[in-house]
Amino acid sequence: MARYSIEFDTHEVDELARDLAKAPERVVVTSRGAVRDAAKKLRDDWRSNARATARRHGKHYPRSITHEAVGLDGLTYEVGPEFGKLQGRMGRGFEYGSRNQPPHLDGNRAADGIERELARDLARAAERAI
Repeated sequence: MARYSIEFDTHEVDELARDLAKAPERVVVTSRGAVRDAAKKLRDDWRSNARATARRHGKHYPRSITHEAVGLDGLTYEVGPEFGKLQGRMGRGFEYGSRNQPPHLDGNRAADGIERELARDLARAAERAI
């Protein structure tokens, strides 16, 4: 009976496995810029939409729309009217309407506008990480 021996050099496979194990952490690092830029663009587009719809009775409202990082990972931002700013508390009425006005949906329209761009940028960040 003949015996056969096959040897494989698994060095590259082992290296790939080690590299992929580090990928989740690198994805977070490479995604931070995309998320930060998207939050800023969301804020700016929301403000622009609000300037177009708020008219005289909401002239200060667009400036109340801010963005800020929350948490320590750099992947979470809050974007929207800040209660402490002039007319910031009126955000709910401007966005979703009231008995005095129809909904403006300025934030929703801004978010719809950046959705594809953010998805593309996050995909690119993930590719760079891997």
